[in-house]
Amino acid sequence: MTFPGTRTRTILHESDQYYATTTMDSRILAASGDNAIITDPDGNTFIDLHCGAGVNNLGMNNPHIIAAIQAQLQTGIIHAEHHNAPNPLAIELSLMLAATCPVRKPSKVFLSNSGAEANEAARKLCEAYRYHAGEKHVRSRAIYFENGFAGRTHGVLAATTSNPSVQRDPYWNHYDQENSIYLPYPTKANANLLRKKLSDLDLSAVDRLLIELPCQGEAGIIPADEETLEYLYGVTRSAGILWIVDSIQCGIGRVGTIFGCDLYPWLEPDILTLAKALGGGLPIGATIFRADLDWKKGEHSNTFGGNPVSSRVALTVLACVQELIASGAIKRIEQAMQKRLYLLRDHPMVQDMRGIGAMWAVELPDTRLRDRLIDIGEEMGQTETYGLKLLGAGRKSIRLMPPLTISPKDLTIALDLFLAALNTLRDENENDSLSS
Repeated sequence: MTFPGTRTRTILHESDQYYATTTMDSRILAASGDNAIITDPDGNTFIDLHCGAGVNNLGMNNPHIIAAIQAQLQTGIIHAEHHNAPNPLAIELSLMLAATCPVRKPSKVFLSNSGAEANEAARKLCEAYRYHAGEKHVRSRAIYFENGFAGRTHGVLAATTSNPSVQRDPYWNHYDQENSIYLPYPTKANANLLRKKLSDLDLSAVDRLLIELPCQGEAGIIPADEETLEYLYGVTRSAGILWIVDSIQCGIGRVGTIFGCDLYPWLEPDILTLAKALGGGLPIGATIFRADLDWKKGEHSNTFGGNPVSSRVALTVLACVQELIASGAIKRIEQAMQKRLYLLRDHPMVQDMRGIGAMWAVELPDTRLRDRLIDIGEEMGQTETYGLKLLGAGRKSIRLMPPLTISPKDLTIALDLFLAALNTLRDENENDSLSS
C-alpha cells in the first residue's frame, strides 16, 4: 500500500492551496480511529504515539465519550448561553474541579475553549486583582521559564519561548518585552543558576509566575526537580507572587494524576489551568482559581466556554481517568516505556531520554535527524502492519505519549516499530557518511 495514497495526496495539495500556513507537516490524515489505531483516507494504518500532544488520552472512538456526546445531543441542547445564565453541566463540572483540585480553597472555575484561553484568563485574573488592590503599576512584572509554552494568543505569547523567533517575537509588544523575566526551568542541572538569578531579582515588582508542571511539554518533556521547584515556590511565595500552574499537557492522567501538579502534595497554586485531554477531543479549557481572585461583574466572559456537550464529556473523561489511575494502568504504561526506552541508552541515534508517567521524550543528535525519524515512522506502514504517528518536541526530540487506554500488545508493537525506525535512521546516516 502506497503512502501517502492518492486521496491523502489530494487533500495535502488542497491544504497547501487553501489552508493557512501553520505548524502542519505530518502526512498522516485521520479518516477513522479506534483507541491507538488511526486509519487514513487510503486505508493505511498507524499507531498513535502522541495523542494530539495529549488531547486523546482516552484514545479514539472511546465508547464512553461517544455515549456522552450522544446523550447530550438527544436533549436538543448543544449550546446554552453560559455567559447569560448558568449551564447545569458546566456548574457540575466546576464543582468537581474546584472541590478536588490542589488550588488553595475556596476555589472557583472559569470554563473556556482551549489551553491558550485558560492561560489568558489566568493572566486577566492576576491583572484585575492587582488593579483593584492598587498594585497594578507596582507589581507589573511576570516570571516565565526558558523553553516554555503557554499558547499562541496575544496575552500569553510572552510565556511561549520554546521557539520564540516564530512563536513570540513577531507579535509581542514593548510592555511584555520590558516586564517579562525568564528563568531557567527548575531542573537539578539548573538549580544553582536558578538560585543565582532569583537572588538578583526585585521580587516585590513581580505580579505572577506561570510554570508548566510537572514537566515542560513542547520544550521536549523536561521534568521538574522537586527540590529545586520547592525552593522556587518558597522564595516567590514569600514575596507575594501569584502562582499560575499550567498542567494543560501534563494533566488528566498523563503523568498518573488528574491535575498533574498534584504529584507535589505541598504545592497549592493560586491558579491552575487545564485543557487538551479534559474535553476528550472536544474543545475546552478550565481556569481554576482562588475565590478571592474572582473578577468583578462584567470583567470577563465568553460565548462557548462551558458548553453542555463539552462539559458532559469532561465529566465522563474525569470518571474514566480516575478508573485508569485506580487500576494501575498508567503506572504499567510508565514502567513498560521506561524499561524499553532504557535499552536504547547506547543507541547511536539517542542522545537522551526522559519522562514521567505516560509522557516521554527521546532526544536525537539534531533537528534534521529528528524530522527524518518522523518521516520513517510514517512510511513504515508500507512494509510493516502499521506506521507510527510521531510528534516532535523542542529542537530535536520526539514525544512518546500513547493513549492511556493502549493495550499492552499495541504498546509493545509500537515500541518495537520505534526501535526499527531508529535503526533505519542509523543505517541511513551511516550510508550518508560513507558516501560523503
